[in-house]
Amino acid sequence: MPSLVDRVTNLRPLAWTKTFPWREWVFVGIPVLLAIIVALWIAGRYMGAAPPKRVVLATGPEGSTYQVFAERYRKVFEKNGVKLELLPTKGARENYKFLRGAPPDPAPDATAAQKAPDAEAYPHVDAAFVRGGIGDAEEAPHLIALGTVAYEALWVFCRGEHRFDDLPPLTGKTVAIGGKGAGMRRMVRTLLKANGTDEADITALDIGGYQAAEALLTGKAHCAFLLESPEAGILKALFFAPDVYMVDFRRRADAYVKQIPFLQKVILPEGGIDLAANMPIAPITLLAAQTQILAHEDLHPAIQMLFLQAAKATHGEVGMFNRQGELPAPNKFDFPLSEQATRFFERGTPFLQRYLPFWLANLADRLVVILIPVVAIVFPLARLLPPLYAWRMRRRIYRWYGELMFIENEMRRQLTKGETRDFRERLEWIEREVNELHTPVAFANQLYLLRQHIDFVQHKLEQIALQATTGKHPMVPEFQGRQTEG
Repeated sequence: MPSLVDRVTNLRPLAWTKTFPWREWVFVGIPVLLAIIVALWIAGRYMGAAPPKRVVLATGPEGSTYQVFAERYRKVFEKNGVKLELLPTKGARENYKFLRGAPPDPAPDATAAQKAPDAEAYPHVDAAFVRGGIGDAEEAPHLIALGTVAYEALWVFCRGEHRFDDLPPLTGKTVAIGGKGAGMRRMVRTLLKANGTDEADITALDIGGYQAAEALLTGKAHCAFLLESPEAGILKALFFAPDVYMVDFRRRADAYVKQIPFLQKVILPEGGIDLAANMPIAPITLLAAQTQILAHEDLHPAIQMLFLQAAKATHGEVGMFNRQGELPAPNKFDFPLSEQATRFFERGTPFLQRYLPFWLANLADRLVVILIPVVAIVFPLARLLPPLYAWRMRRRIYRWYGELMFIENEMRRQLTKGETRDFRERLEWIEREVNELHTPVAFANQLYLLRQHIDFVQHKLEQIALQATTGKHPMVPEFQGRQTEG
């Protein structure tokens, strides 16, 4: 009994392998394959990399409002499979420095060697909470904004006998403008400059928070600038203190906002500090710095969108100074709004991310970038390939009709014996070549029709040769081959 190897070796080739038009498929398939490869290459240049699995966010001091926001952000990121690392800092100004690639602020008692910049000490930060007025696009052109996420009210308290309806003249006065390195100092300088007062015109105390409030209560300072949350205890102490009044900016608040874009006018409602004691006894107009999320311009678009979704979930609720759904907001001032943020504020969360997990929606977005050019090339080729393939198959058959027509035209004149012999040999050669043709079944009828036409011309040539030999006029039968569509 023959072995399996012998039986496989002795198998005759399948019929379709002999008739399959390999050359035509190669002729048609290689250009199509090259077109698809080119389309994939073009798409690959624009597709971009997958979003990172780890992102660093600079927050603020432990227990600060920024830290509370960041913890909520982290939960949103973890839910979507991305690790959000929180980097505690001294505040918004240091956040901005880290984004710019600057070293952290040295400790007040640091030595000269410790204060020297060290590139290795620069922490890597992808995004950060930064208060308006600390920097701008001219100073850091590689940063983009993802929108305003909070309003930080500037509380200005001064000693006096009545409430102030604007910033009082401070020339020659002692003013607490915030600690050294605090981001609030730049905002205070801007306000003073807008009122025609330079920092050199006042006695500046480099203190803030509880120290500034204590200096004001003890009479060591005439005015104090504070950036605190409305729930801070020191605000209640100042509201209830005798001879200390809060500055109400209602008279010129709109002018301040127009001249200083990073400021926002907000209203502290009556009883907003202490509802039971009805403090304040009337609404007060304040100026607030806008806190925004800043990021590097090359931060992955999907991560930008994730930050915006986290901001909407964290800051969308009603607050002391914002309405329901007001934040995050596409306010433009110090830095340009990113394309992703602009798209988010115009259209909301991307369609796919509303219904698919973050990683799957991002994968689908990237695949679309590949599919668009591929489909744009494959669809036209799909319509072009059938007629191109049919043309290639018919060309293999029709090219022999040129030979037949040439011979038949030559047969109309008087042929010599040598010419008759040459044409007979040429027809035999054509017949052999045609017999070697292998075509798909769909084109077999045209191949058989060609063979009939060759036989007709051969028969006609034989009749002409017979006439030349016997001198009798041949009776050439009319060709009765079945006509088919070419």
